[in-house]
Amino acid sequence: MATATSLLLALHIAAGFSALGSGLLAAGNKVINRGRRWHVLAGRTFVVAMSVVFVTAVPLSILRANIFLLLIAIFSFYLAFSGWCLARNRSGRPQRVDRVRAISMLLCAGAMATYGVLLLSRGNSGGSIMLVFGVIGAFLGVNDIRIIRGGGVSGPARIARHLTMMLAATIAAITAFLVVNLVFHPALVLWLAPTVVIVPLIVIMSRRVKQTA
Repeated sequence: MATATSLLLALHIAAGFSALGSGLLAAGNKVINRGRRWHVLAGRTFVVAMSVVFVTAVPLSILRANIFLLLIAIFSFYLAFSGWCLARNRSGRPQRVDRVRAISMLLCAGAMATYGVLLLSRGNSGGSIMLVFGVIGAFLGVNDIRIIRGGGVSGPARIARHLTMMLAATIAAITAFLVVNLVFHPALVLWLAPTVVIVPLIVIMSRRVKQTA
């Protein structure tokens, strides 16, 4: 069991580094506009790496009874998977998988909020992190439902949505790297700093895509 856990952890870490590198490469390639081929290759690598992170995080969180890790893993995978779905579905018409991921995110957001309240009641500051990401997840899930009911998203709006979700997933990869490798008090700063810094850039880039795509 210890060997299996060690192998899972090693694979999880390797996939995390791969996700971080490919995510930054895909985002950087989009910013400097050095060609679609490299952007697509880096993006696919990122999604595969994030999938491996998720697949390994689930058993690790169960073995370690770590609900926090499980919920963050689901949240992060949702972001990457949503970005991939938006890239693949060029028509923009709602698919069954879109409904599944939207509902899954809303359920995860509810679990995050509930667990966050529980942690705070025990004096654990990690509850604040859960609540913040729960609110973000709820917003994204509700927005997905709104888009589905509106008939989907296409054209520049689809590309902008794809960009938003993939960059949000990249934020998750950066956050994981900082939390694991740095020590800072309060820890909430490390958890939220990438979101605070990068989200305004996502908004700016999304607006430019809608205007120029």
